[in-house]
Amino acid sequence: MRIVLAEPEKGGLAATWSDGTTSFWPAIWLRDQCACPQCRHPSGQRLFEIVDLPEQPQIERIAMQTDGNLRVTWKGEEHVSTYLAAFLYEHNLKTPPAAPIRLWGADLADLPEGDWPAVARDPESELRWLESYHKHGFGLLRNVPVRPGMVAEVGDRLGFVRTTNYGKLFDVISVPDPNNLANTALGLGVHSDNPYRDPTPGVQLLHCLVSDAPGGDSLLVDGFAGAEQLRQWAPEQFELLTRVPANFRFADKDADLQTRTPLISVDFEGRLTAVHFNNRSFAGIDVPVELVEPWYEAYRNFAQILKQPERELIFRLAPGDLLVMQNERALHGRTAFDANLGRRHLQGCYVDKDGLESRMRVLRRQVAKAQAAAQ
Repeated sequence: MRIVLAEPEKGGLAATWSDGTTSFWPAIWLRDQCACPQCRHPSGQRLFEIVDLPEQPQIERIAMQTDGNLRVTWKGEEHVSTYLAAFLYEHNLKTPPAAPIRLWGADLADLPEGDWPAVARDPESELRWLESYHKHGFGLLRNVPVRPGMVAEVGDRLGFVRTTNYGKLFDVISVPDPNNLANTALGLGVHSDNPYRDPTPGVQLLHCLVSDAPGGDSLLVDGFAGAEQLRQWAPEQFELLTRVPANFRFADKDADLQTRTPLISVDFEGRLTAVHFNNRSFAGIDVPVELVEPWYEAYRNFAQILKQPERELIFRLAPGDLLVMQNERALHGRTAFDANLGRRHLQGCYVDKDGLESRMRVLRRQVAKAQAAAQ
């Protein structure tokens, strides 16, 4: 997109784009975004403090360069800033674009999956998989070597593995006297992991090593799709679950983890950012008494939505399959299995969400650079 007209306007700069749309940037925003060598270190970090800038910067003149970028001279500063048209278009200070996500249910036909050997060696394959993962909130990797510890290797390749009280990685296997229902053969309703932790782990990886036992199928539910249905059906209940926090707790002999967080979180524009749902770790609410019954009614309705069969994506992990889930969106569970008739052994780890987002952005730069060089 090209800028066809740019001129000072009271308090900032107004521009008209080649498609006829307009944008406006306040002067203080533009001055703060200056990327000249006086203002920015080669690392991109600012060399000034906000108090070093004029409270109300004023534009003296604007020059449109032959490449379409803008050159702004600031009044009373003897300072000149250059702004790339692409940068200004990306930051038009209108409603920020929503992340491209796809809500899904049990009818999701094409799972977001990739072949690990291809993903590990080819940046374009890895980027395609990451973009599909981000769109759906989960992704499958096939043909991951079936050996203990591999889940952490994949986690450190995609992001940064987070060590918790369970260690750098953990085993999901039926054991005597477990401290967590995950280490039984019982079925588990869909949930987000560790909502009692602050911050909640952003991503969970589960790698299947053994899957001989009857049962133990994986369940996935799109928590964002369920929350959107509640918002549509009962907006006042949706709002209550975004505003009133729930208590979550996990305690054993070595840990006592507690936090308070809403079941549903939204950003300042009302877009969904997280769902925290875990019946096993829910520890009640501490709120004014008049909110208790309305909150529980909203909680029940949300739980019923998440249990709708048309929301449950059910599939079986085979040895070598590795499931990567946005822990605050893709709620996961499993059907019961018979540990007397076979073994079921998964290994898991947690990865910070921003690690995978960073990896995707870096790959986009690398792929774009490689494609430009090939032209």
